[in-house]
Amino acid sequence: MEEKKTGAAAALALLNQKFPVADVIAGTKCERAIKWELTIGDDLKPKWTHSIVCVSIEKTPFAKGSCRTAHKLKDWSQPDQGLVGKFSTNKKTTRDSYFTDVLMQTFCAKWAEKFNEAKPPKPITFLPSYVYELIDHPPPYPVCGGEPFIEGDYKKHNNNSGYVSSDARNTPQSFSHFSYELSNHELLIVDIQGVNDFYTDPQIHTKSGEGFGEGNLGETGFHKFLQTHKCNPVCDFLKLKPINQSKKALLRGTLPVVQLMDFHDAIGLNGNGSGPKNNYDMNYFRNGGGAQQPISLDDEEKMLQEQLERIRAQQQQKSKPSPPLVKQPSGNNLHKQAAPTSPSSPSSKPVPQIVKTPSQSNVVNKPPVSPPKENVKLEQDNINSNINSNSSNSNSNSSSSNISSSSSSSSSSSSSSSSSSSSSSNNNNNNNNSVSSSSSSSSSTTNAAPISIQVRNSPPPQQPIQPSSASSSSSNVPTPESTSTSSMEQTPDRSEFEKWDLTSIKNIDTVRGLQSECVTGDSLRLYSGSNDGQIGVWDAVELKHITNIKAHGKSIRSIIKRPGFEQNVLTAGADSLVKEWDINTQQTIKEIKESNEVNTIYIQDNLLYTGCNDKTVKVWDMRSYECVKTLSGHTRAIKSVCAMGNLLFSGSNDQQIYVWNLATGTILTNFQGHEGWVKTLYAHNNMLYSGSHDETIRIWDLKTTRCVNTIKCKDRVETLHVTNQGIFAGSGDWLQVFSHDKYENLASLNTRSSILCLWRNQNQLFTGSLASNLKVWSWDRM
Repeated sequence: MEEKKTGAAAALALLNQKFPVADVIAGTKCERAIKWELTIGDDLKPKWTHSIVCVSIEKTPFAKGSCRTAHKLKDWSQPDQGLVGKFSTNKKTTRDSYFTDVLMQTFCAKWAEKFNEAKPPKPITFLPSYVYELIDHPPPYPVCGGEPFIEGDYKKHNNNSGYVSSDARNTPQSFSHFSYELSNHELLIVDIQGVNDFYTDPQIHTKSGEGFGEGNLGETGFHKFLQTHKCNPVCDFLKLKPINQSKKALLRGTLPVVQLMDFHDAIGLNGNGSGPKNNYDMNYFRNGGGAQQPISLDDEEKMLQEQLERIRAQQQQKSKPSPPLVKQPSGNNLHKQAAPTSPSSPSSKPVPQIVKTPSQSNVVNKPPVSPPKENVKLEQDNINSNINSNSSNSNSNSSSSNISSSSSSSSSSSSSSSSSSSSSSNNNNNNNNSVSSSSSSSSSTTNAAPISIQVRNSPPPQQPIQPSSASSSSSNVPTPESTSTSSMEQTPDRSEFEKWDLTSIKNIDTVRGLQSECVTGDSLRLYSGSNDGQIGVWDAVELKHITNIKAHGKSIRSIIKRPGFEQNVLTAGADSLVKEWDINTQQTIKEIKESNEVNTIYIQDNLLYTGCNDKTVKVWDMRSYECVKTLSGHTRAIKSVCAMGNLLFSGSNDQQIYVWNLATGTILTNFQGHEGWVKTLYAHNNMLYSGSHDETIRIWDLKTTRCVNTIKCKDRVETLHVTNQGIFAGSGDWLQVFSHDKYENLASLNTRSSILCLWRNQNQLFTGSLASNLKVWSWDRM
């Protein structure tokens, strides 16, 4: 510390010879300060350096804590970097304590580098910190700490006496555990706090209890940490010695690095976590945002003069009158100028585009587009940019470059002949997913082969992959029939571009015919499954019941259309059978025998997923009708399954939602929170919606794997349907509608019969129940 005082005296003497006291320059109040910085080399020896700078500090703090006040600080040697000046509120705080804090934070930054070398899912950073001595004040000079300002919510994850925050994030807790184990129990880094994974103000406990300030509680601090710490998936991944480990904790929160990358790749995301808005990294902080560092005291005179000139230039720029703004034509105006509409066509409403579905040959020859993998940098801003691009690609209808993509995606929403369909209890026709998966082509063999699924950012092909020669020779394997014009030309889903007034929803018709536990369909026909084992066929245009087909010996639990096969329907029943039907001939094409009652089925490209009472989810290759994977993990019956890319979601009577990696057949994580059976799942725009018998709908963000909202319903939730306009839920006797953005209740209608299934065709909604009818609902367009 004596070295610092000697250097400070020399710097101050030189400064007073060359410059007078800085006060107000060009309207900006500033003062001189000695800036102290610390570097720690690989030999762990600290080295202090200093420079003379001009600083401007706001008098009023923008935040206050129990020990410090935080003020906005501008260091004119780094004018482009926002800083925080921290002053102690304790009058007994000594000058040396500020240097101890910087020493501790810089030392922790070295430990963070070691932690990041282990490649955890979320790398961490301790912000660089400085000490500023304000030398234009009477001695003893005021001192403050300084560090970069990071935008975002500031959170404290643990402290030096065993406290753990209620959300108990995995990364900060595992870093504390990592420091304890890797130091051979000689030290422990705690008091982890900051914005996202940019940390500040840590505390270090040492075994001897010496050094690192008054907050070092020694072995007492060790004991308090060990009492409250619970190992999590990151601790397990880093192979740290278990402390208070539980099986449930290993399936919660941030995932191990390999699984997390697979998770994000599966839904088209490259990145993780919730990082700050700006693209910060350690190099940015180390070089001061590009600021040059002084070489000697002689250079500081020149640098200080440059700072003063920079202040003057900034003030002169502010004093200049702003140039008049010239209004540019908007994109919409340019579009209208480029392509004027005819007087006969209304300009106020967009005209749906009719896009021809790509042929099978075109689809097969084009390789699927995988997300780029050069920058697997786990930053939230990368996630948000990918999410926004995915959402815009799936929802945009105005851009000509995206018309084909969006039309294909939205057409899959309008008919389940080109969509991925789901279970009977939830009827998840997940039509608007911006990311889908494609199974690798393989020859049919008697042995179960591992699934290889490629992630693509475009909708799945409308025609299935041709079966191999071995399987195509079988007479039982169906091939796509020559489709009619209506099946080849799809109308875009109106929910993509129309604005609906869902508060006006009303019952427009009731079609008598058959009890309905599940329903699916297309623009022309509806198909329902009843509890007496019959398939009901309905006219979706004239709204009338056509006929019934005896399909199962017991109730039909789930019914879906097979994409690319216009007349084919798949049914699953309580008789443990899954059957594929040709509706035209009313004949069974193929039959799959399960080991137990089948509650739900879902199809994605050529893969069929079944959820059964035997607590397993099975994956079937529809080209060979063979089971290629069995996913075990749930402790009770599976009630709902749906998929997005390489991810499969399963909901069960055990109140859990498991997220599976389809490529490996392993559990990535589970979503906990429901207190009743999870009856329905629906994936939409990188969000997962779950409905339960606990009378709630939960919304899960697939970027962060966290529940972002919980909607309270009137009764047990049996079925869900989600669009860009709103959320439809069958809740006991009630049809409830919620807004898609704020989750507000827009309508609640009593249907006087428990709703078991939903299906939508444009702005018409069909609800099925144990009453022998289908109710038809509609609403107004804005």
